[in-house]
Amino acid sequence: MPLKNNSNQVFMKKLLISFVLILSITVLKAQNTSDLFTEKYTSGFDIFTDIIMDAPDGIDFRAFSPGVNIYGMRTFPVKESNFAFAVGLGLGIHNIFSNAVLNDTMGVSYFTPIPDKAASGGKLSYKKSKLTLTYLDLPAEIRFKSAAGFRVALGVKVGLLVDAHTKYKGDDLITGKKTKLKQGYVPHIATWRFGPTVQIGYKWINLIGYYSVTKIFDENAGPEIYPISIGLALRPF
Repeated sequence: MPLKNNSNQVFMKKLLISFVLILSITVLKAQNTSDLFTEKYTSGFDIFTDIIMDAPDGIDFRAFSPGVNIYGMRTFPVKESNFAFAVGLGLGIHNIFSNAVLNDTMGVSYFTPIPDKAASGGKLSYKKSKLTLTYLDLPAEIRFKSAAGFRVALGVKVGLLVDAHTKYKGDDLITGKKTKLKQGYVPHIATWRFGPTVQIGYKWINLIGYYSVTKIFDENAGPEIYPISIGLALRPF
């Protein structure tokens, strides 16, 4: 497990260095203008998928688990330059699909793989099993924008958990009969999240990334998993 964590850290360091190099080269070539950040207030919309790191053995998280970010931001240009600082408020909704259901025993949450057969003996199938997390986010960014429309933003995001629930649709694990289950309270989800963000793109279309430094569950109260979010954004700045 330590080797796995080290490899993740090395990957993130290489990714950050690459973005810094791209930004540095572009800054050297760009011309400063005074009207690059004319909009003081902007809103945006992201669509992303979560890559779940350090998944427990036997638990598979779906490669495409669509989530959304919705936010508004206030831009503060840095004099007559290609740079600006921005801060805002938004909602981040993560849908984490897996081949498991979430259980809690003795104050510890854990994922249990969905079996092939129900306890009654019949064959079992399901359409979806997911954990949904919603955060009230406070994003902050340092933005770069060229006159040609190329843009990069490096920042951080702090989030407060406002909702957590699970949904299961398929055969009941005991009886094997068709069922829909929603658990409106999920214990041991961490109240806060924090991590760096990155954005790179051209005009309105951008690639975005978020690396969660914090785990999804409280320390020693659930699986030590955390998401890396990658997606597309419509971010007018």
